[in-house]
Amino acid sequence: MTDRVSPMKVSFSLSDEVAKRLEKSAKTVADGNASLLADLALSRLLDLPQAELNKLVARRRMDRLATSRDGWNRAFWLVLSEEMGREDAIDNPYVPRNYGAFYVVLLLNHVDRYDDEGDPFCPYVGPRTVTPESPAPFQWTFERSTSPVHAAETVAAKLRSLAATAHA
Repeated sequence: MTDRVSPMKVSFSLSDEVAKRLEKSAKTVADGNASLLADLALSRLLDLPQAELNKLVARRRMDRLATSRDGWNRAFWLVLSEEMGREDAIDNPYVPRNYGAFYVVLLLNHVDRYDDEGDPFCPYVGPRTVTPESPAPFQWTFERSTSPVHAAETVAAKLRSLAATAHA
């Protein structure tokens, strides 16, 4: 005979995005039972190794900084520097950062003024020294709703790829 665990009622807040995703998924895979789906998700999450769980929680905190443009910029640079194994001590989000043979800078969307709160973010990666063998620069456009963690991880992956290619 197995012990049955009776459900415990717990109340917590979810971001609008997560709540919408939970509701949509619950309708399609759990016959509308969001509690069942949340229980499964939390069970899987809590089974992760502590170090991985700590990293995920820290990254989610970074995403939550993105309630403002300044917060998005701060989270982007903090996560990028962490991904690249260094500390970012520069306060100005528009100052280029050097990562080995490459630099990263956030470009402005307007020539004559700072960006508006809803404008996209445009990270740009270029070689610090231009030679005929230099790779072409890369630029992304991340909408305001994009996670700064996702954006930083995307840019970091490209930097690592470029560094690996440069050493090959």
